[in-house]
Amino acid sequence: MKKLLFLTAFFCLVMLQTAFAQNINLKFTGSTSDGKYVQLDSIKVENTSRSWTETLVYPDTVLTLTNTTNISDVGNNNISTCLSYPNPFNGISYITLALPQSGNVSLQVYNIAGQQIMAKNLYMESGENHLEISLQHPQVYLLVAHTANGRFVQKLINTGNSSENNIAYIGTLPDKEKTQVKTQKLLSTKDFQPEDTLKIVGYFTYNGNPLVSQEILQAQTASEDFTLYFTLPDNSFSISDTTRVFFSPGNLQWSATNGGSTPTTHAVAGGGTAEGTWRFASNQWDTIGADNQYCSDSYSGWIDLFGWGTSGYDNKYPYMTSTTYSDYGEDTADITGTNADWGTYNAIYNPKSQTTDAPGMWRTLTKNEWTYLINTRSTTSGIRYAKAVVNGVNGLIIVPDNWESSIYALDSTNMPKATYASNTINTIDWTNIENAGAVFLPAAGCRNGTSARVVGTHGYYWSGAYDNHIFTHAVYFHSSDFSPSSTSYPRPLAMAVRLVRSAQ
Repeated sequence: MKKLLFLTAFFCLVMLQTAFAQNINLKFTGSTSDGKYVQLDSIKVENTSRSWTETLVYPDTVLTLTNTTNISDVGNNNISTCLSYPNPFNGISYITLALPQSGNVSLQVYNIAGQQIMAKNLYMESGENHLEISLQHPQVYLLVAHTANGRFVQKLINTGNSSENNIAYIGTLPDKEKTQVKTQKLLSTKDFQPEDTLKIVGYFTYNGNPLVSQEILQAQTASEDFTLYFTLPDNSFSISDTTRVFFSPGNLQWSATNGGSTPTTHAVAGGGTAEGTWRFASNQWDTIGADNQYCSDSYSGWIDLFGWGTSGYDNKYPYMTSTTYSDYGEDTADITGTNADWGTYNAIYNPKSQTTDAPGMWRTLTKNEWTYLINTRSTTSGIRYAKAVVNGVNGLIIVPDNWESSIYALDSTNMPKATYASNTINTIDWTNIENAGAVFLPAAGCRNGTSARVVGTHGYYWSGAYDNHIFTHAVYFHSSDFSPSSTSYPRPLAMAVRLVRSAQ
């Protein structure tokens, strides 16, 4: 008899599950065609099979479609949203229940055997209500919500263990807090069935101009993550009569442990691995500063000042503090494009694209390329560079070939003797300037042995150009001078590194 009741309950549970809509989640991310993340303004999803359109507006990033195939009559279901995130989850998930009006809500949770695990009666306000659900054992559950207006069933997939079975009412949260609880979602109430054809386009504002992504057109049968790609106006930089490049999104940084407590490794040219993690700074004005003094083979923090050619190849490590010239780089040749070049040898994490770029994607500029970039190239506006204070950080702005003066009125341009105070730029203005392709080199200072010097007042950036067995060429600037490449420095002097990649 017990077995019969168990089978009956299980059958009823399965029928209950199939009687309700099965959700398909479409998640959207914006990206430039070269892999940099962009914040989507909106996404338009058109169901060409059923002639309807849904539009998501930032910060919504997920559209939930309800498969209406074989849905039986569930009464007056006026609950506009019942979502669980994450789902599947590890012991704890968050429920969003959106109600058309305030009232009492009865909640029950059933396990796969049809047994009621817990029940709770709550009074909820109209609008989005948020709950935290804890489940002790890994299995499939059903959450059933009853209101005066109808009923909704949400399947829950628990993959972990919680200390108790419980439903905690969080309340109706302000928008800022909602984003901390769950990924933003829009639940579509429009008719959808598998194999419906969807046309998807994204919208993104670049330098004040609206851009439209490449269109996606496909039959949709399951949940899917989409990347919407945008082609930006050409912001490459000329470094010779025939060569153009993109700059990395920030200065190069290295840590033996990725900033944690456990040693890490990364891929290198030739298919092997090497110790530590390389990354680009999150913001163009970011520098490590005085903490470079702790540079050593046992230091677990980040450094961003390096002796020449310390890519890790041939036992020339980024944390080196030796004063012996021959310990650094190649002995008699340029390092650009060789394994002694930081970008050529190492995989580097790119925070803009949130990907790890393969060895060989980036490289160091040569002396002649730095000189052409700063002194020779022709630009639309006639402007090549300007000194500035960006977000409170002293440094040098380099603008792309197609820079328009209307983007931002830079003062004292192309003037080596200009001061940083010639241009003071806040983060809002810098966002527009950066979106137009400009590069900012912060005055990151230098390191001699374990002594970090002139951080915040002087900028030193390596080229890949060999001079002689002691010296190599570098870019140097401070508040009253600027030398793109005519100055040579001893190889053990640690400097900042800003890499480039081909725009061809």
